[in-house]
Amino acid sequence: MSVDMTQFHAELFEECLGYLDAMKTDLESIDLNAFDAEKMATIKRGAHTIKGDCAMFEFTTVSDYAKIMEVLLNQMLEKHKETNTANIQAMLEAVAYVRTMITTLQNKGELDAQAAATHGARLQEIIV
Repeated sequence: MSVDMTQFHAELFEECLGYLDAMKTDLESIDLNAFDAEKMATIKRGAHTIKGDCAMFEFTTVSDYAKIMEVLLNQMLEKHKETNTANIQAMLEAVAYVRTMITTLQNKGELDAQAAATHGARLQEIIV
């Protein structure tokens, strides 16, 4: 007996949007003069959860993009990448991009995996 996973899509999308709201709020409140490891870890966990949840539902385009975000956020958390205005702005744009993908899925639209991969590659280039 197989389970129809589509019955859980609405809950998944709402959960992802909630994480994205929290990530946006936390990113916007970062004090560049006082590194907040706890806040960065929370933001990274949001990306991690979106990555895992979307992978479980086979939304690999979102999951792959969220993985890029998670890796970059982890590098910022571990101070291998800078937490500066440009990088925070790039992460805010990434959050907005994931929101667009989730909204597209909510509306039964198709995602452009190549466009997401290109956007993810640009994100990797921006974060220094």
